[in-house]
Formats: sequence, structure tokens, C-alpha cells
Amino acid sequence: MFFTIVIGSILFVITLRNIEWFIRSFYIGDFKDKYVLITGCDTGFGNLLAKRLDGKGMRVIAACLTEKGANDLADSCSQKLTTYVMNVANEDEIDSLKEMVAKKVGNKGLHALVNNAGIGRMGSGSLETYKMKCLLEMLKINTIAPAGLCFKFLDLLNMGNGRIINMASMAGRIQVANLLYGITKNGIEGLSSILGFLLKKYGWNVSVHTIEPGRYLTPLHNENVIRQEITESYERASNWTKNKYSTKENYVAEFLKPYDDFWVSASNKIYEVVDAYEHAILSIWPKNRYAVGFTARYLMIPLCYIPTTISDYIYLALE
Repeated sequence: MFFTIVIGSILFVITLRNIEWFIRSFYIGDFKDKYVLITGCDTGFGNLLAKRLDGKGMRVIAACLTEKGANDLADSCSQKLTTYVMNVANEDEIDSLKEMVAKKVGNKGLHALVNNAGIGRMGSGSLETYKMKCLLEMLKINTIAPAGLCFKFLDLLNMGNGRIINMASMAGRIQVANLLYGITKNGIEGLSSILGFLLKKYGWNVSVHTIEPGRYLTPLHNENVIRQEITESYERASNWTKNKYSTKENYVAEFLKPYDDFWVSASNKIYEVVDAYEHAILSIWPKNRYAVGFTARYLMIPLCYIPTTISDYIYLALE
């Protein structure tokens, strides 16, 4: 009897998931006339997403940090794609971008804002060596800039019955080795949840969706830069820390361990993240959250729902 109930429950859940997958598999039909604004298109997820949507015929506005990034992207896409060089942390440049986008989209409005731009590893080593300026820089780009872009483009998104897609991370849901990065991604989780609720409360025609990738190899993760950060941080370490690791070499090796594990286990299938982006932009019924990757869906997310004492123990055991 017990096993019958278990098997029946499993089959019921599988059936529900298949029904959900089928319902969510339908795309909007007129997307070729819709505009989507993507930040962080020089490289990585944003670059691939811009190329994919352009290939599907959408009207892509791709914000890049550098002229080279913008030119390279434009050369590999159709003439429908528009590039714009800007620093997402500069409010004046955001205002200029909005002015350009408003003229381009007209009464159609904006279908989607993809807050993809971000920076990764500024602050590695022992905790007491972290600098406030590093945290502030990461917050500006990873958290404050996406929030500002959401606020600035709400009216255009409302005109287009649009969507906001924010790039978060499993680092915003679980305990990670990089404290500063985790703080900024926790901020994105809060932005998405609260903004999504308030938009519903006040009747805006805008939805909010969050991408939460697991471990993926992107240009954010530069081994040489991380090693240099850790090495330099040794000089700022407390005497207690220096005595604990006895030599600089031991110190560097210890704080490189999480990254060594990351480089071994991280996936290079970054198209999986682009797939999630695409679905959030084009599906008739997009998800609120997209946990991307096998470990994200079947290890990290389940661990979010158990007591912290237990999940801490599991993470420490996996270190």
C-alpha cells in the first residue's frame, strides 16, 4: 500500500510537470514586431541572447559597455539590431538610452527589458580583507543599475504589456564562497519579488521574471584576476589569519579552493541560460523564476527549503 501511494504520487507529479511544460511551450505569435532591450551584450549570455533574438527576427536594442563590443555584435547581426554604448551605472546615460528607445519603439512600447549586465569577482580572500569600495562597485552594477533601469523603463514596458527579466544567480539563494557577489544577487532577488508584487498591486501591465543560473563558465570568471586578488589580499589579512595559514602560499591555496572546484564543475553549456532568457521573453505563460542547470534545480533549490543549520552542514560537507 505504501509503495503504491509513493509511486502514484510520483506519477502524479510527473504528469503535472508535463502538463505545465506543454502549457508553457506556446510562444507569442507576433514577436517579430516587438522590441527587447538587453544590457551587457559585449560578451557572455547577453551577447548570445542578442544574436539569437536577432536571428528570430526580433527588434533588439543591445546595450554594450565598449565600442568594440558594440561593433563586433553589430557585424554579426542583421540591420534590425541596434547597439548602444553605455555604462549601466550612469544615470545620465540611462536617461539618454531611454530617450533613444522611446523614439524607436513609439506607441508600440517595449516588450522586454533584460537586466543582464553584471560583474563577478571583486573581493576574494579572508573576510577581513574585503574593501567597501569593492562592494559599492558591485552593488552599483549588479543591483542598483538594474533597479534604476526597471524604474526608468516602466512606462515604455507598460505601453507594450511588457516584461522585466532580471539576471540573478543561485548565489542569491544559497550560501556561496564569494560574499560580495552573493550580497548583490540577494539584492536582485529582493528587487524581482517586491517589484513584481507592487506592479500587480497597482495595476501595471508589466511582469517580472528572474533567471537563476547554477554554475556556468562565462568571462566573469577570470582565474588570473581571482588569483591576483587573493594574493594581494594577504597583505591586508589579520595576524590571526596569517598565523592560521603560516605562509602566503598556503593562504592563497586555501582561498582558491572554492574557485578550483568551480572551474572543474561549472558547465560550458551557456546556451541553457540563453534558453531560459528566450522562454521568459517569448512564452505566452513565462515562469516567475528559472532555476537553470541540473544542480540548480535538483540540489540548490531543494536545499533552500530545509533548515539553515542542516543546509550549512551539507554545504560544508561538500566543500
